[in-house]
Amino acid sequence: MLTNDDGYSAEGIWALAREMAAAGWEVTIVAPEGQQSAASHAVTLHKPLRLKRASRLDEKNITVFYTNGTPSDSAMLGLLEAAPDSDIMISGINGGPNLGEDVLYSGTVAAAMEGALLGFRAISVSLSDYDQEDYRLAARFAAGLAEQLVASPLPKKTVLNVNVPPGPVEIYKGFSVVQLGTRKYKDVLQKRTDPRGGVYYWITGQLVRDDTDGDTDNSVTGRGLVSVTPIILDFTDHAMIPQCGFTDPISKP
Repeated sequence: MLTNDDGYSAEGIWALAREMAAAGWEVTIVAPEGQQSAASHAVTLHKPLRLKRASRLDEKNITVFYTNGTPSDSAMLGLLEAAPDSDIMISGINGGPNLGEDVLYSGTVAAAMEGALLGFRAISVSLSDYDQEDYRLAARFAAGLAEQLVASPLPKKTVLNVNVPPGPVEIYKGFSVVQLGTRKYKDVLQKRTDPRGGVYYWITGQLVRDDTDGDTDNSVTGRGLVSVTPIILDFTDHAMIPQCGFTDPISKP
């Protein structure tokens, strides 16, 4: 089962679907109706969710659905309703990076996380740079990784977050399994004035490159390698637990 945060007609998800279908997979696309970037792990509780078949888009070994929900909603509808017998779910291919702390905001990664929470093998796949149009290498890498995961399952509640340098398969330099890096932005919140004098704000930000980030997803993709980062959904800082020697905030000695 495939999903994304760019919508069911996005070029990235179709490049992946066709690569998977050509490799012999039965593919079901269940994705949002439109753009949902930076939706993170939002789920819809305040309105009905619709799951609609887009049969006009079906191709050999590819069945297409779209939803009025978020990427996480789409993952849930896909894995619990449209394709409950899926061997694996892949979210992507996102048309831009999901590196470092950006995974906290990413709808692409969140959809994969929802798949992992539901007990499925899950991968999120993104291009490591913006303004690129060639998804072939990312599709080939994701399909090959999926084949390996069928024979070698992931630990429970684990997602593989993959970022692929855009370009043809011929430029492939290899991959590296690394930790998340740090993403630094400037001018994140811009204050502006509309033509009527009203103040409004725009959340944006320009990435500041950090070449001292160590052996991370940031650095290896900058060198032209594919980054693979296992992400675990247990946010507990286990090393911190024995260090929390707080006294009782309510009871006094």
